[in-house]
Amino acid sequence: MIDTEQKLFRTPQDALIFAFNYSMQRADRSLVDRMASPAARTGKGLSGNDGAGQAGMIRRELEQLSDIERAVLVARFAPRSWPCACGRACCSGYEPNPEYQAAISLLTQSAMSVLAGRVVHYQLRRGLVEKAAGLKVEIATLARKCEVNEKTADAHWQIIKLWFQGRSRPKVKPSKRKRAAAGDATADVADEPHLHDEAIVQPEVSSAVDGLESKARKRADELLSTLPFIGT
Repeated sequence: MIDTEQKLFRTPQDALIFAFNYSMQRADRSLVDRMASPAARTGKGLSGNDGAGQAGMIRRELEQLSDIERAVLVARFAPRSWPCACGRACCSGYEPNPEYQAAISLLTQSAMSVLAGRVVHYQLRRGLVEKAAGLKVEIATLARKCEVNEKTADAHWQIIKLWFQGRSRPKVKPSKRKRAAAGDATADVADEPHLHDEAIVQPEVSSAVDGLESKARKRADELLSTLPFIGT
């Protein structure tokens, strides 16, 4: 086993970011070209064949995930585009990352399941999925672009957000009864007669809900934690 100090990646998330951003994973390069050409330094001392090997091992583990789980991780951690040096006059200097585009397309299609019964503009749905995955998207701007009402766009965003990101359990402040019991506060309790009542109505607390991202990351953590060069 490799000691913690020798691990190449502190967490599975670090490993995901490396694997999805490794330049030699580009689909437009042949396998021979990827293995033979050097890659830029990554900050972890991995480049060339070593980097390709580590990235390949990480991705091989991720093959055990479902298509939707992999799509979530790609959308969350892969770059949207790659640098392009073709030199053409029409080139912006970047080209779309096919892996990212395919992942967003799959998630956009899958989002129909939670928006059943609603007429949703495709570009609106795609934009909301990208926003859930971390892209900076303003609801008002997206609504204008798709020519839909901003309130409608926001309502759809709340659904997509819960589906993709889930909901964490909100923090609840301790009740006055608990604060009084924690210390010597007899006088305080006496000053507030209602605290002696046995039944104190507590606000309803929403339960936590795992979204697609949380489920996919937990599954990926389980798989990647078995690799000796990744920390937990």
